[in-house]
Amino acid sequence: MLKISEYKHFIFLLAAVFIASCAVQKERPTVSVPVKKETEAEKKTGSPKKEEIAQEDKKSDKIRTMRCEENTDTNFNISGMKVIPFIKPAFFDMNGDGLADMIVGGKNGLLYLYQNSGDAQVRYWKPVEGYFDGISTGAFSDPAVGDIDRDGKVEIVVGTGGFSSDSGRLLFFKNSGSMDAPKWVKLEGTDIKIGNDAAVTIVDYNFDGIPDIIAGNSEGEIFFFKNISTGKNIRFVRDKSILLKKSFDKYAVPSALKLKDKVILTIGTSLGKLYMFELEKGNNKISAKNITADLSAKRFLSPAFTNLLDKTRFDLVLADGDGVLTYYENKKKDFTIWEKNQELFNNRIFAGPACAPTMSFIGNRLYMVVGNMDGKLRLYEFRNEPGQLPWKERKGYLGNIKVSGFSRGVFTDWNGKDLLITGESNGDIKAFINYGSADIPSWREEKKFFKGLRKKYHSTPAIYDIDNDGKWELLTGADDGKIYVYKIKEIIDGLPVWEPLTGLFDNIQVKGFSTPAVIRDKNTLYLFVGQEDGKIRTYIAQLHEGDKSSIDLNNLVFLERDFLHEIRMQNHSSPFLIMNNGIIEIISGDYDGNIRHFDCIQG
Repeated sequence: MLKISEYKHFIFLLAAVFIASCAVQKERPTVSVPVKKETEAEKKTGSPKKEEIAQEDKKSDKIRTMRCEENTDTNFNISGMKVIPFIKPAFFDMNGDGLADMIVGGKNGLLYLYQNSGDAQVRYWKPVEGYFDGISTGAFSDPAVGDIDRDGKVEIVVGTGGFSSDSGRLLFFKNSGSMDAPKWVKLEGTDIKIGNDAAVTIVDYNFDGIPDIIAGNSEGEIFFFKNISTGKNIRFVRDKSILLKKSFDKYAVPSALKLKDKVILTIGTSLGKLYMFELEKGNNKISAKNITADLSAKRFLSPAFTNLLDKTRFDLVLADGDGVLTYYENKKKDFTIWEKNQELFNNRIFAGPACAPTMSFIGNRLYMVVGNMDGKLRLYEFRNEPGQLPWKERKGYLGNIKVSGFSRGVFTDWNGKDLLITGESNGDIKAFINYGSADIPSWREEKKFFKGLRKKYHSTPAIYDIDNDGKWELLTGADDGKIYVYKIKEIIDGLPVWEPLTGLFDNIQVKGFSTPAVIRDKNTLYLFVGQEDGKIRTYIAQLHEGDKSSIDLNNLVFLERDFLHEIRMQNHSSPFLIMNNGIIEIISGDYDGNIRHFDCIQG
């Protein structure tokens, strides 16, 4: 089975429908979609109407499906970790193999376990499905791990947030099973309430040999709780003896580490700032000394200590609200000098929330453009270097192009210059042309390129030559769940003049925020449409055998088939299609920021 990594074999297949290597006025030949010639009888009686075709198809309809194999790990994500918005990591050796595993919470309130494989360059983290079944906290979960009652088994403490009834609570869960086959049970009567959006870390901050709790909330307050548990009776009491500044920025998230006679406490905030303190015991009280740490994250910073690279020192992992993880090495082991590790946690493509990928060929190179919720667009080039992700970002190439949000981009060329077509949340479809070079781009918006197009909110443009006449059709989705089509009528002064096509997709209506993709296999034209809930709706139009001349789009009838009922993205699916030797390759982004890849065949 061929993959994207063998893309040279399907250059002509991709170009057959998605035109991304020539301007329209050049009329470069493409593989045509065949249309049946009218017979003499049909000329006399008239060709079948769209309604008649649809009725005949319903009579002969059979259950159809596709067998799909996911290949995300080799194309877009070697790390094994999915993107989790507002991720809160903690590290603990859960299986006793001497390697720190990763426990993460996030926006959906669930917890996930990723086992440490020990191989940072290949696939560092192995997801363990269902390990934390029984732990659910409503929303914005923040885990901490420790043996609170000192019975030899770890407990899980979870801070909760969002708009759930549990927001601002610290919930306690005990394992009544084994570490290999855990059974997590909530401990009733032990909850601690600290306001809203609680975050937690477990550490013996008062140096009495018993693990305590430090917690933060949405107002930036930090709380200390002393462990006064006896036997199986877990209890904590508020400790007001430790003096830190009254409050920090909003949404304080603590992480702490005990090292013999001191505790290192870090606090992340919603502004992406990191505060660091050293707690020491002296004269029967705990003092807090500020440590200068020039570290930060984009927003909603969540820190975690771990020793993934060197067992003799503890480094820092900083997570942000988009789900990005960044590793910083504690170079002098004294928490004063930090060096960013460019490799760890970077073996996956991370393009931001609500990401929308498209692919195209310029010359003999394969490119991918990914837009996201922030309106930022990134360009990736396929290189396929051994042992690494096949996609390399051309950083800064699209750096000065920013649209209003929820962007989808199409990278192509026009009159020998790079052209970027963008859609965005306000409905505008724009064209940017690079008048500079590949090394020093100079993008300028050509405001007349899409003159006259009707504005539909949340546009998701894609360029095709569906009827195989050498001229572009522009397809775009919208927030109303429909598909809109425009055709190049003519070229005037080097710019296209567009006219709307009606009727082609009048029967297509999905559940909001539609994102269309088209591909052809032999005599079948496939239309896949992403929608708001993450499902990808699928449609086909059957073509007749015949010559390869252009076809009348008015005679195409797209009928729905539930090909992909087993595939569901995490909201806002945005598919793109490639036909590869009878295999439909689906590349789709989702709301969380994951890009996934599937190979599908009809069966």
